Amino acid sequence: MMRRKLPSLSALRTFEALARTLSFTKAAAELGVTQAAVSRQIKNLETELAVELVSRKSGKNSLTDAGDLLFGGVYKAFDTMEAVIDRITDSGGREILNVSVAPYFSSQWLTPRLMTFVQQHPEIDLRLHHSYHPADHRRENIDIGINWGSGVWPGAEKTKVLDGALVPVASPAFAASVSGALTPRSLVDQPLFYEFDLQHWRLWFETQGVTAPAMLKAQRLSDSHALRRAAIDGHGIALFFASLIEEDVVAGRLVRLFEDAVHVGYDYYLNYSRDAELPRKAKAFRRFILAESGVS
Repeated sequence: MMRRKLPSLSALRTFEALARTLSFTKAAAELGVTQAAVSRQIKNLETELAVELVSRKSGKNSLTDAGDLLFGGVYKAFDTMEAVIDRITDSGGREILNVSVAPYFSSQWLTPRLMTFVQQHPEIDLRLHHSYHPADHRRENIDIGINWGSGVWPGAEKTKVLDGALVPVASPAFAASVSGALTPRSLVDQPLFYEFDLQHWRLWFETQGVTAPAMLKAQRLSDSHALRRAAIDGHGIALFFASLIEEDVVAGRLVRLFEDAVHVGYDYYLNYSRDAELPRKAKAFRRFILAESGVS
């Protein structure tokens, strides 16, 4: 059998690092070489393949169509090699599993369950990277994620694991302090808080048959923990994750002012790249999450 005629592994590794980071500086730092060496390797690779792979523009690099096609193949090949090497060396060291996870989901839902996974898989070191947005799995070295969003993520396999609907919540003291009956319409005059988009409050009012005023007043707190704290401390009414407040409701820290939640098109999805085979460690984590969330 004839040996395949391929560019050098070093050149392909350099290209993979550059294509993933889109930065000659970052690729050089990752590979432990100079920026000039990276540039030289890419130029030689382009000459050998007789095609431009990287469009070099001031302040921004991008892949050409040929570069993007090569990156897909090279990324998959390196990922496959890494998975095989992981399997070979499993007995000799611990595996590192990088997980992108929405921050509040991480603290309220995932963290209380993590010790079960750790006990089941003591050979895996779990590293959590907090982000609502799903990772670019090829460029960010993330194995798997649980993120809140629309689920319309090109190149990602996904499974819904928790509903992302939002519901108005407040402290019992705040609810009791409101004069008169608390109705959906009366909420317009109360201090309102939200995390992502003022439109979400408007959508909730619409579900209640209330037309919110054009100048609806609400304060954005772009952090779930801060939003929850503002509600618990009695500062007003927060539009919050309905699926993640049960503990606070049971403990008497928060009350759901109305049972009706609004679904804004976002949910929590387990997600990973469809371009490469999941490594064993990520498959174990996926099985665990699906079992814990009751998804078959």
